[in-house]
Amino acid sequence: MESSLKSLLIRFRASANSFLSEYEPLALLLAPFISLLVAQRLQSFLTVVNERGLRATFIAFFMSLIKLVPGVKNYIDAEKQKVVDKLNSSGKSKRDGWRTELPSVGLGDGVIEKMKDEKINDAVWQGKCSGTVYIGGSETEGHFSLINEACSMFAHTNPLHLDVFPSVVRFEAEVVAMTAALLGSKEKGAGGQICGNMTSGGTESIILAVKSSRDYMKIKKGIMRPEMIIPQSAHSAYDKAAQYFNIKLWRVPVNNEFQADVKAIRRRVNRNTILIVGSAPGYPHGIIDPIEELGELAARFGVCLHVDLCLGGFVLPFARKLGYPIPPFDFSVEGVTSISVDVHKYGLAPKGTSVVLYRNHDIRKHQFVAVTEWSGGLYVSPTIAGSRPGSLIAGAWAAMLSLGEEGYLETTQKIMGVSKRIQKGIEEIPELFVIGKPDMTIVAFGSNVIDIFEVNDIMSSKGWHLNALQRPNRATFTDPGEKLLVKENPGPISGGLAPIYGAAGRMPDRGMVQDLLVNYMDSTC
Repeated sequence: MESSLKSLLIRFRASANSFLSEYEPLALLLAPFISLLVAQRLQSFLTVVNERGLRATFIAFFMSLIKLVPGVKNYIDAEKQKVVDKLNSSGKSKRDGWRTELPSVGLGDGVIEKMKDEKINDAVWQGKCSGTVYIGGSETEGHFSLINEACSMFAHTNPLHLDVFPSVVRFEAEVVAMTAALLGSKEKGAGGQICGNMTSGGTESIILAVKSSRDYMKIKKGIMRPEMIIPQSAHSAYDKAAQYFNIKLWRVPVNNEFQADVKAIRRRVNRNTILIVGSAPGYPHGIIDPIEELGELAARFGVCLHVDLCLGGFVLPFARKLGYPIPPFDFSVEGVTSISVDVHKYGLAPKGTSVVLYRNHDIRKHQFVAVTEWSGGLYVSPTIAGSRPGSLIAGAWAAMLSLGEEGYLETTQKIMGVSKRIQKGIEEIPELFVIGKPDMTIVAFGSNVIDIFEVNDIMSSKGWHLNALQRPNRATFTDPGEKLLVKENPGPISGGLAPIYGAAGRMPDRGMVQDLLVNYMDSTC
């Protein structure tokens, strides 16, 4: 047996040497390195195809080749700049005369008059600006005036200094506890440990929840190459978090009802998955994702589930009490590990106030950053910002206590009624259609007859500031007044957002669309 094997090896060696003798030694030396390089390129290509899809990868590759043709790249850049210039055509003239350095002599109290003069140029937003200002009425009366006074009382405070400003520390703790109580913290299945912090807005709440989930799953399951899965309708804050924290992001299409497709999300779950996401409701359509099904999926695979309640947190609990058919969406659902909810939306608090909540302290502790080796002393901070405006925390606390459950029930009944009536009115306009079946106060509408972005810009020119969205092309409103329902014939209008949305819709290469957006933002300041 041994001699037979030895003989076989000798024959193999002779045959291999005979075969290789036909090649140059240099070629034999370079072959492994070239093969390795090709394998690496092929692996990179397959990774891109897996992430983007074959069609998007082919288009990006084709466009990169096209740009190599002399003059083509310059032409494409010039066309993109035309769109940017068209968008900025009105803005540039408005920036003429803006200050570029300090005045030699301060304005003193006169600066207030100067600010009043500038404020006159702002849009008349009362009842006409979707998703912008949620507190109605005059800024000098009623709830608005109360919030302004509360903020001014605590304008000098900073909750980072726990021992100096215990009042603001208490306000934050109570806002978090009251918000948690609305979202299931008192339910038996919630576990009795719901905790959280106030943040500057929904984006920071989402980013912190993603960061905490990443670090929690690293400790719990040893995940070193984290991935998260979100529906196409999920907020762009998840894209920010993915870039900031080096997390692979999978966006999956929504189903025919414009909800998160649980089966599609299930297909993306793997050993590196740290987080899946649902919204209640999703910002683009106002439709609640199947949170119970997502909770079952998260619990089965032992991953985190974040629910974005930034819009619905101060509506859905009260809408349910009013008898609206609201499906489960909060910590009463097993599997939900974190929730984001904005107090500055339907909580009617000042801008820059949101809450991020966690099912327990084990997850939330991963939100904090503690530093022990700094020469400036020991440092610990719960949020992205170190110093935070205690005035906004105080304003949120004042809003919640001043309104109470009765006030929020009254507000919810009013805005739900208005949105349902506007939805019915849109359905009666032949050129328009409502997208999906909205669960809350957001109504998205589109058209197969007219350019919906042109309609949106025309409405903006008349003082109605809605939101332009895509996939499908649509506009949305979040509780404007009923006077919105006035049908007029649309016509061409200069400026506005139609150019950038129209260009984005015609560009097959999404990388070019990204360039267009960045160029537009880069040119504004």
